[in-house]
Amino acid sequence: MRKKNRWMVKAMLSVSLISFNSISLAKVEKQELTQVRKEGTASFYNDKYHGHATTSGEAYDKNGMTAAHNSLPIGTRLRVTNLKNNRSVIVKVNDRLHHPSRRLIDVSKKAAKELGFVSAGLTKVKIEILGMA
Repeated sequence: MRKKNRWMVKAMLSVSLISFNSISLAKVEKQELTQVRKEGTASFYNDKYHGHATTSGEAYDKNGMTAAHNSLPIGTRLRVTNLKNNRSVIVKVNDRLHHPSRRLIDVSKKAAKELGFVSAGLTKVKIEILGMA
């Protein structure tokens, strides 16, 4: 009976520690995400993807203000600023980039037009989180 009690105490202690660690990590991860300001390369979706399903389940709309990002939660709202001309737009993350990708973000064609880089195809941007899903 003593062995069973010791085993039970060890098991409960392990579960408690695991729960504490996962809660702590979740708080740190969310805190880090709310402070994200990153710079990198942006591109925009090709017209051939118009109407195709995104990771969120929505159809991609080239006339919408949406984006693909690999680590931010679906539904996150971002301010994307073109570092070459200082134009900004607000987009919602509704898709993921293809792996592996050197780009920070892909935006819809409308967002790319407003950012002023459709003819260039790529540009350097800064992203700032405005709200989490």
